[in-house]
Amino acid sequence: MRHLTPEKHPTFVLILLTLFAIVGPVSIDIFTPSLPAITEHFGTTSAIAQWSVGLFMLGFSVSMLIVGPLADRFGRKNTLLFGYSLYLVATAVTLWTDSIYLFIAARFAQAVFGCFGTAVARMMARDYYQDQMEVKMLAYIGGCLTIAPMAAPIAGGYLQEFAGWQYSFYAMAGMAIIAIAALTLLPEQFKVAKNHDQQKQSMLTAYKAVLTDARYMRFTVAAGAAFAGAFVFVAGGSFVIIGQLGVSPATYGYLFAIAIASYLISASFGPKVTAKMSRSQSTLFAGSFLILGAMVSLASGLLTDGQSISGYVAGIAIYELGLGLFMPLCQARSTEHMTDNMGTAAGMIFFIEMLLATLISALIGFLPEAGTLSLSAITLIAVAVSGLCLMRTGATTATPQAA
Repeated sequence: MRHLTPEKHPTFVLILLTLFAIVGPVSIDIFTPSLPAITEHFGTTSAIAQWSVGLFMLGFSVSMLIVGPLADRFGRKNTLLFGYSLYLVATAVTLWTDSIYLFIAARFAQAVFGCFGTAVARMMARDYYQDQMEVKMLAYIGGCLTIAPMAAPIAGGYLQEFAGWQYSFYAMAGMAIIAIAALTLLPEQFKVAKNHDQQKQSMLTAYKAVLTDARYMRFTVAAGAAFAGAFVFVAGGSFVIIGQLGVSPATYGYLFAIAIASYLISASFGPKVTAKMSRSQSTLFAGSFLILGAMVSLASGLLTDGQSISGYVAGIAIYELGLGLFMPLCQARSTEHMTDNMGTAAGMIFFIEMLLATLISALIGFLPEAGTLSLSAITLIAVAVSGLCLMRTGATTATPQAA
């Protein structure tokens, strides 16, 4: 079969690469409005059902750690074909199983294999294009990756309200089938790497060096804890807002999109606002929004016994405004002193962030049903952990840029 020529068909290639990139992110957000219904379907508790979100994010981070070596060893297309095939198997399990534990395990597998495309799509763009065209393609893919988390929960809310939770998973399966078919249209332009034993040894050495770097770990944990404070809304928001407070799944999808939009606004315009500040000043500025947002959410919950949806969402929106600037700042400051192992450090940042989000959001299941108060309390704990990490950075030697 003849393949598309990337140079002659850049728009069509962009559409296919974007499809590969968004399968994983859509799979986490499209089903969140259905969490209460899934809990009821399996006859389980919200604490157990929430692991289908937390372990998905952990699986996403595991995926980012392993997909690079796989794509370098077996090629881009083979890696995606392998990943999406197993993703389809995992999706089928979520639909056919009667066990919540097998459902959660299948969600983890969905994350590990379905998220391959998030990284490989960027690799293929670099394989196909050079210079400005490469930058343009990566920018478009990145833009679609920011839009997908906003659209997915809205679509998932309507699917839940008018069809049922299973249809979100039918949609996931449909995306994967289309992605597998699309692979036949694209060429493989990557030459498979050699000397795998030497690469393995180098990788282990790099991981050890990164994980024993105190400055790197402090800023990475600070970013991860802050992210966990927002991820509490992803993991537990539907149980509280839909299950306890009676909001419809469709409306919840729009509330979820508000939080995502706040993050995108901050990530897009925040750097311009802080261009005249040092990195440390910018970090404090962004952190103040995290604290303010957490306090607004908590205060609204205390004043209304956890019944204020608008107050909680307003606080989360403020929190996300800070997070969109705070996370990239911490990520940049965690590696600004490094000269080696930058690729490994970048991958580990995401892994650690997802791990902390999974662990901290799991606390929701151990709190009493107190409306938005439970969510706000954990967010405040996450902010405190993040702040403690940043308080210790003063003892570490920094570059002049970090001052």
